[in-house]
Amino acid sequence: MRVLEHRRHSRRDPSGVHLNAEGFELAQRVRREIGSFDRVLTSPRPRAVETAEALGFPHPKVVPALADVPDDVGLNPGEAVPTSFSGYLDRVTSSRSAREFANLQASLWAEALSSLPEGGRLLMISHGGIIEFGACGALPRAVASWGPPVGYLEGVRLEWSHGRWTGGQVLRVGTASLRR
Repeated sequence: MRVLEHRRHSRRDPSGVHLNAEGFELAQRVRREIGSFDRVLTSPRPRAVETAEALGFPHPKVVPALADVPDDVGLNPGEAVPTSFSGYLDRVTSSRSAREFANLQASLWAEALSSLPEGGRLLMISHGGIIEFGACGALPRAVASWGPPVGYLEGVRLEWSHGRWTGGQVLRVGTASLRR
């Protein structure tokens, strides 16, 4: 079995692109518990790369496909953002473009995991929306009960075995103030 831990970047100021002091402090707190990984991939956005570095993983590999949710999946300003994993799953089942994006993310994640040895661990750091959609593509039946979307440094842990997703869980940091 291989394990993917996919987390949202740490805290930043709403109009900023870099982590703020609270974001670095949160990453230091999570760093004490996160463990080791065989490979670390991030979005190219500064807040994702800085989160990896603050977690103790300098020089992560940057993956552009982890940076943006396409406009046509319905997460644009002014549109209602799903308030739960179940809401993201509803979007995936009702929208072809959302379903394609979810499946694309799940495939990207599976490909990255497949390059690791058996027992390998992969850390990805990206953004809200990307994680929820990808989890819906990987484990649609499981995510319906996972509650609210991920907050800062929260994410999902997914298991990959024999060429398929076999299980997973949502990872919470512990306070509702970490949400959007």
